[in-house]
Amino acid sequence: MAEVYRSTAQTAGLPENLATVLKWRDANVPLSEEDFGQAMQELSTVVESLTNQEDASSRSIRVLALMVLGNLHRDHGLLDHALPFYDKALEQPGDINDGTPRGKNELANLHTNRGICLLAIGNPEKFPEALINFDAAVELRKDLPLEEDPSFRWGLSAGYMNRGDVLHRLERDDEAVAAYDEAIAHLRQLPYEENPGTRQRYALAWANRGLAVGDPDEARRCFDECISLLENPQNPQQLLTLCNAILNRGRHSLQVAGDAEATAADARQVLELIGEHERAHPAPAEMALQARHLLAHALCVWLDESKKGPGIAEDWIGDCTDTVEDALSVERFWEQQGVTALRPLACDLFALGLHVYRVCQPHFFADFLVESMDPEMSPGAPFADQNFQAVAARALQQAVNEVAQRAASSTLEPEAMAKQQSILKTLKLADHRLAELQRSMQTA
Repeated sequence: MAEVYRSTAQTAGLPENLATVLKWRDANVPLSEEDFGQAMQELSTVVESLTNQEDASSRSIRVLALMVLGNLHRDHGLLDHALPFYDKALEQPGDINDGTPRGKNELANLHTNRGICLLAIGNPEKFPEALINFDAAVELRKDLPLEEDPSFRWGLSAGYMNRGDVLHRLERDDEAVAAYDEAIAHLRQLPYEENPGTRQRYALAWANRGLAVGDPDEARRCFDECISLLENPQNPQQLLTLCNAILNRGRHSLQVAGDAEATAADARQVLELIGEHERAHPAPAEMALQARHLLAHALCVWLDESKKGPGIAEDWIGDCTDTVEDALSVERFWEQQGVTALRPLACDLFALGLHVYRVCQPHFFADFLVESMDPEMSPGAPFADQNFQAVAARALQQAVNEVAQRAASSTLEPEAMAKQQSILKTLKLADHRLAELQRSMQTA
């Protein structure tokens, strides 16, 4: 860091100010509420104390403090609060970029962090602005002495990967692939074999390239490259990247090749890798739900297209419903921890489960519906969620109509008719229980 600051007269307290900035820049996030408040206070004091200082070192430290303030707000989800700090830091780029390689690299960091924040906001209208930041970071780094300092090449690879990410979101996939190719070429020159972080980024570049490339065979080759690089994951980040690549390969098998068995195999492999972690952290939980989502859809291919499934039908139908119920159990666990981010995926699985039960095992439909929706029976059940309610209401009405129509058929034997009447009774009881829950929620 010392090379960033020019050898001019320094304001009193600069070493302490720099130490404060570096302390919070290197802190593990997320911070506790108390530590976050302390960071805001200390960094704001640094910015205030160095405002209007003329010496180069003061100006550089002030910009670094603004960037760290932006990073901390971004990393804690306060995206709209983060942008003004980045914008303030970029008002005078020369304050941090003194023309030296280190100065250019720090300015590139500032552009990169701002671009990542814009992407995190998720508004497509912000994507072109993020691309400007990433392009600026690449331009600053590509002429640095890459052979002298591996961190410069590392940063440049990040710039190309970020560029590829935003171009893919902008549906400019040919340019995205070219950006990923640049990143791969640079990462290949770094010691990725012995460095877990570099191996992770190298594998991720292949995985992202697979999402952007148009040729199906080439996309699969990219996923396979990523998987082979991470076949023995050394940390949680590598594990998640590996699982994501396997899922993408599985989706490719189902959507492009129509190979449901290969898809199911990939989904099961992810569950074997991630299952023991799904109640430890929301990230592996989401990955596990994605795997079950893919597995259930692969199994449903044989249901909806009248294809012969593996083994006997009862086995794969049961496998599908078990998969859905396991996923909903995990989602309810995280609901009880205050995590609601898994709801959209769980709701889709809930709808799929209702479909399978209605078509294949209508006598179990009502039990599944109530167990999935009743918080008294299944703590954490997201009954109050409007999407879950809508899915349940539509499926229940469809089931009632179908069973009532079958029960009214004059061609049914008495025993079969009694069975349909029994199913219809369970559906009406389920409808009654949902109505009770709705009234309870309205009066609470």
